[in-house]
Amino acid sequence: MLKWIYTIIFYPIALFTFAIGGIVTFFISIIIPSLLYPLIKVISKIFLIAIGIKLKISGNIPKGGPFIIMANHGSMIDPFLWGAFMKGKFTGIIARKNLKYPVYGWLLRRMNAIPIDRKDRKNSILGIQEAERILKKGFHIGIHPEGTRTLNGKMNKFKKGGFHMAINTKTPIVPVGINGAFNFKPKNRITINPGKITVKIGDPISNSIYDTMTMDELILLTENKIKEL
Repeated sequence: MLKWIYTIIFYPIALFTFAIGGIVTFFISIIIPSLLYPLIKVISKIFLIAIGIKLKISGNIPKGGPFIIMANHGSMIDPFLWGAFMKGKFTGIIARKNLKYPVYGWLLRRMNAIPIDRKDRKNSILGIQEAERILKKGFHIGIHPEGTRTLNGKMNKFKKGGFHMAINTKTPIVPVGINGAFNFKPKNRITINPGKITVKIGDPISNSIYDTMTMDELILLTENKIKEL
C-alpha cells in the first residue's frame, strides 16, 4: 500500500520536472551546444530527487579517454543515473523504441545516441559500427552489456557487441556497479519504492590485456568486476 502511495505522489512530480527540464535543456542546447551535458547532469539529479531517490556516487570517470562504460541494468531509472554520474561528452547504445518518447527521445537524438533493434542482428552490428565511429570523435560510450533489464535482480548474460567494440577500437572499459535501482522500480513492477541508490565506478580495464585474453575471458573479467562493485 505504501508503495502505491509513493507512486501516486512521486510519479506526477517527477514527470513534470523532467518534462520542463528536458524541454529547457533541449532548446538551450540548440542555442548553446556546450551547455548540453552540464544541463543533462543538472536535470538528471533534480529528476532523481523529485522521484524520491537519494543518490550516492563512489569513484569517478577517469580523465582522458574516451572509455566504454559498462554497467548492470536493473531499472527504467538507469538512464537518469547515467546522466548524473557521467563526465565529459558521452552517449550510449539504446533500444530504438526510446526515440519515440516525447522530450526523452529529443534529448537522446541531441546526444547522438545510437539506436539498435536487438531482434535485428544486422541492425545491431551497424549500431556497434556507428558507436565505434563516435568513440573516435572522443565521446564516451555507455552500454548495459546485459541488453535488457533484469527481472530477478541478478545480472543477465552479457552480450558480445560492446566487447567487440572495445577490442576493435582498443578502448579501455570502465566497469560500473549500480545498487538499489532494481529495488526502486524493476521492469515487472508498476509501483516505485523511493530510497537510496549507490553508483560505484571502478578502475578501467586496460586495453593492453585485450591481446592476451579471449572474448569470453574479457566478458567474464568485466562481469566479475561489475558484480564486485
